Amino acid sequence: MQDVNNVIQGSESAFRADEYAQRIQRTRERLSRAGVDVMIVTGPENIFWLTGQQTPGYYTFQALLLPVEGDPVFVIRQLEYFNFIANTFISDAAIYQDGDNPVDFLVGMLQQRGWLNKRIGLDKRGWFLPIAVYEALQAKLGTIADTAGVIEPLRAVKSAAEVEKIALAARYVDAGMRAGIAAIGSGADENALVSAMMGAAIAAGSEY
Repeated sequence: MQDVNNVIQGSESAFRADEYAQRIQRTRERLSRAGVDVMIVTGPENIFWLTGQQTPGYYTFQALLLPVEGDPVFVIRQLEYFNFIANTFISDAAIYQDGDNPVDFLVGMLQQRGWLNKRIGLDKRGWFLPIAVYEALQAKLGTIADTAGVIEPLRAVKSAAEVEKIALAARYVDAGMRAGIAAIGSGADENALVSAMMGAAIAAGSEY
């Protein structure tokens, strides 16, 4: 296990804890209306929106187990645990090793939490749900409800905090574009332009 004692929970999160709490609550309300007790969230874009977790390692299995009642559980590879602590305010992480079968591990978490007999949902249109993973889950869980489209309408309506972040991002892009245009000249190559753009955007406050 990585030593995360010096990592502040949510220190790298894009939003405050209350923003994510509101998103989770709104998602739970939609799940309840759909008759789903627990949703397995696998899409990195939906995981990010609900928790703040982001990683270039989304090609490995990760899932958020979101119950209508009770605390959410994040199933995550050990290598990602440090990121998870820094990026999210989720307190419960179930960590699997690279040699583990992630589907077996996830099902074990469902059983441990007493959710195996609940109505479980999954976004069957998710780009990051391999056929082999879905078939393995179906073989172990039986009927799985389709929760495609539960989260996306919520993401489409921006909160005040999101609008503020979008405005900031636009300022960073504007600073970078202006610097790039100013750097155009005889003999200037692509590296010089990109360097000017990146430098100006970061100086304005951008992290990327």
